[in-house]
Amino acid sequence: MIDIDEIRDAQIQAYGLSKANCIYTFYHDETNNIKKLRLDAQGLNVAEPAIFILGGIVHEGMPRPLDIQPLRNAMRIQPSADEIKLKHVAKGEFLELLKSEKLITFLQWISENGLVVHYHALDPLHWSLVDIMDSILYGIGQPRLMQFHAVLKADLTTLLRVNLAATMEVFFRYNYPDVATKNQRAFVDELLRLLERNGDVLPEFNAMMLKGVLQAGRNLPNLDFIEGFTPHLLLENFAAFYLNRIAIFKYSNHILDMEDSIRDELDAMQLSSHGVPVTHFRFADSKSEPGIQVSDIVVGLIGKMHSYFAQTPREKVAKARDALQGTSLKNVELLKALIDASHDTNVAFLHHISSVADVDKMNLFLRNGGSPYEDL
Repeated sequence: MIDIDEIRDAQIQAYGLSKANCIYTFYHDETNNIKKLRLDAQGLNVAEPAIFILGGIVHEGMPRPLDIQPLRNAMRIQPSADEIKLKHVAKGEFLELLKSEKLITFLQWISENGLVVHYHALDPLHWSLVDIMDSILYGIGQPRLMQFHAVLKADLTTLLRVNLAATMEVFFRYNYPDVATKNQRAFVDELLRLLERNGDVLPEFNAMMLKGVLQAGRNLPNLDFIEGFTPHLLLENFAAFYLNRIAIFKYSNHILDMEDSIRDELDAMQLSSHGVPVTHFRFADSKSEPGIQVSDIVVGLIGKMHSYFAQTPREKVAKARDALQGTSLKNVELLKALIDASHDTNVAFLHHISSVADVDKMNLFLRNGGSPYEDL
């Protein structure tokens, strides 16, 4: 049995969440659930893991009817379509989606109906790598370095993405994330060699700082967070991210698209609050839940957006943003307004477990102020 209050209290304290007790109704869908991320001698089971998104739409208060027939009519969805999906609104990758007039109608409908978006974005590759830097920084124990932990993790992710096949060959050889203590110095030496070969993908100062931290790491007696786990298993499942949302917003209602594997994993956890089984979430068929249908489109759009930032250099993102006009520009402005409204409503609605360099690209594209990555 898992007590959700232990998870909830830790998150509230860590992030200063002041509105976790508010009552909302969440509709959830997901995209890019690869089930597992693991290694074998040929590399990753998924060649280029896309960004996993769990999210959708949310409104204040208890569940209320959502009439999407006017939206279907406005977007000229055929009556034969028993539910609406992203393919009915726009097709292609992120920049192609932005060219859709129907997407304008869709994004406007969300805000006009008292709804905002919510999402949890997870980069499976970044998630799999951060324990390396956490191990080193924990071992070094210098508070001054800790202020740069997010940037150092982002730089390591950028470096190891350059030649993912070579990176995964090293990881497989050392049984990552179960690198034996006796092999940890050699493992870090391999990372330093990758930095020597591909360090030009980073700003010069960032590369120098990363090199210095890795060199310090190779001299540590052990790296606690990359030993003792299942060899070659980088991500076991995505149920924990569902659990996190359900736990934080325990006074809210959560209506989730039916995913048999996730349902079974949550059932096996026997979730409780102060010893009482929790009942504030349920799985439903999207055909009977308009909120889930709308959420399908939201997570599809957000997933393609974040995957675009993860796969595209910052310079190209900047050029693409400068070139936007017409429908594409309008859609970006509407998307930014929705994301801003979500943040203003509750900062916990938007959560990223991804490289701060990629979040910086999102801020650049949406014209959000400041760049914590560049301020190093």
